[in-house]
Amino acid sequence: VESVCPGVVSCSDILVLAARDSVVLGGGPFYPVPTGRRDSLVSYPQIALMELPAPTDDLSVILSKFLLRNFNEQETVSLLGAHGIGAVHCNFLTDRISNFSGTGQADPSIEREFNNTMIIRCNNNSAFIDLEKDGALETGFGKHYYQSLIQNKSVLRYDQQMMSEERTATWVRAYASNNFLFIKDFSNAMIKLSNNAVLT
Repeated sequence: VESVCPGVVSCSDILVLAARDSVVLGGGPFYPVPTGRRDSLVSYPQIALMELPAPTDDLSVILSKFLLRNFNEQETVSLLGAHGIGAVHCNFLTDRISNFSGTGQADPSIEREFNNTMIIRCNNNSAFIDLEKDGALETGFGKHYYQSLIQNKSVLRYDQQMMSEERTATWVRAYASNNFLFIKDFSNAMIKLSNNAVLT
């Protein structure tokens, strides 16, 4: 884009458009993305790492990080639906699948057969778990991610923790049974996220 339109389209816009198009290529919805962001003249990677959710965070930390950006529980649960596509590196899963809290056992919230699948994938010279192929009941982008949570088949611990609190479990069940509602709420939350604290 920069070579075609030098100095016109910002890196910030390119990242937001690429995120949207990645969702579409993964089978998710197309949603409008307003453009016109200015790039910052300075990068703050340490601050970004502190503010972004980490794969090892607990759900309470994830919810508080999104709340700081004015996202409520419903919006956060809908955004996490993107975890139906992509990949997670096995080094983020080792403790959960084989040494949860130093017990030498798996996280008890994981369905046993699914945990065995993750162990095999991570021990089979694979550096990551494919969330679409290994972590869902069916491929693509949609309600099956939430159906997997109901069956205790979540790759990430904080995703599974959404079933342990009613304020998030309510939305998991709603999205598991109504794909139209999920797509609508996800699209709205992504538009809101793409407009969060931007330079224009």
